[in-house]
Amino acid sequence: MKLDVLTTGQTSGVLALSHLRAQILERAEPGSRVVLDLTGVPALSGLEAATLLRLVIQGKDKGVEVRFSGLSAQARQAFAGLDVHLLDHLDTPEEHLSPVEQVGSQTLELAAAGRRLLEMIGEIAYWLAIAPWRGKGIKWDRTFEQIVKVGVEGVPIVTFLSFLIGAVLALNGASQLRQFGAAIYIANLVGVSMTREMAPLITAIIVAGRSGAAITAELGTMVVAEEIDAMRTMALNPGRFLLLPRILALLCAVPCLTVLSNLTGIFGGYWVGATLLGLGSRNYLQQTVQSLLISDLVTGMVKSVVFAVLIGLVSCYRGFHVSGGAEGVGANTTASVVTSIVLCILADAVFTTLFFYFG
Repeated sequence: MKLDVLTTGQTSGVLALSHLRAQILERAEPGSRVVLDLTGVPALSGLEAATLLRLVIQGKDKGVEVRFSGLSAQARQAFAGLDVHLLDHLDTPEEHLSPVEQVGSQTLELAAAGRRLLEMIGEIAYWLAIAPWRGKGIKWDRTFEQIVKVGVEGVPIVTFLSFLIGAVLALNGASQLRQFGAAIYIANLVGVSMTREMAPLITAIIVAGRSGAAITAELGTMVVAEEIDAMRTMALNPGRFLLLPRILALLCAVPCLTVLSNLTGIFGGYWVGATLLGLGSRNYLQQTVQSLLISDLVTGMVKSVVFAVLIGLVSCYRGFHVSGGAEGVGANTTASVVTSIVLCILADAVFTTLFFYFG
């Protein structure tokens, strides 16, 4: 007997497999062989793999041989992580793709990921710009809750690291500028570096590592526990209740943290210049004010907004597309942090190049 397992992406996989397990054990005769074709299943959670393992054990007790075919690589990992002996029940060996097939497979996966990302961006745009005019307002209570988590709770670490970075910039600059009798220009170095580059970038890295990882882990855990499916069943759209509040919180918190990073970083340079290097408080502050332009501040704020969008999109995307149980949550959380930081640095390089050539 051979059974095909189909998925729609909207039903509970554990409930469906539990019902299927009961039917197989009820109908299969002792000494028979049952093959489950899982070709249409892209991935299995730990709980779903455990349900299939229970089917194998109960079938063995009844004298029914249960085997599986058509498993994806992610499903194989779930099987191996639960019980390596479960792999003995696979009818088809693991496929080894040629280099050309691997390139094609990765291209298709990249295209599918791009489509899902565009769908998520469209959902954000809908709940932000269209839904409020149809009586479905923004969930401000959840948004403020996320602002506290992302912004207020991130103040200590941003303040501490920004102060140290400003102090280190001043010390390193002093070792070179003193040779030319231009130690006072440490104020220029610290002020411009913090406002244009260091403050938005260090803030983005901190937020990506701290809040971005938390968002991915939280959403991923909800996906694994099937809480997202439960919300849809109760007619609660995850985009409105989970996605948009986190994006808005990042858009509000990251620029504010960047301003704080500017102030504390400049203060760190001021502390080194005025106390350790003997430049004088008044002279240092005057030089800082003279060196900074409005364009420097605007550049940093524009970068902070773009970084917030990148971190929000990456962390939410990774969280909503977790598969493979707890192991998948950990892998996607790591990928979220790495991807966010890399994209922020790339965006910073692009902005710096554009501002250098075009003002």
